[in-house]
Amino acid sequence: MLKGKHLDLRVKRLLSEDKKYQTSDLDLIARIWYDDIKRITYGSVNEMTAITFLDLLRKGSLTKSESVTRCRRKLQQKNPSLRDDTVYKGRVEKAREMRSSRQYY
Repeated sequence: MLKGKHLDLRVKRLLSEDKKYQTSDLDLIARIWYDDIKRITYGSVNEMTAITFLDLLRKGSLTKSESVTRCRRKLQQKNPSLRDDTVYKGRVEKAREMRSSRQYY
């Protein structure tokens, strides 16, 4: 698992390469984990079982999903070009609705 600046660089590269990573945290996390597994298994990703994957996740060998989403939010806040405007506007509108209706989940 790479930490700090390395994660920032990885996430920034993915956000700038493909729009799907700007719109979906799940796609972004899956790609980060795929890259982690490729590094850990020296490229033999296709031979990994679900049990082995879950064991890596349990041991903390994979990048924490919370770290990936936190890093994405921080990068998109600093660099608006890395965010999808439709998703961003939807989040802002949803937050405004929640504040005005006082419904908190």
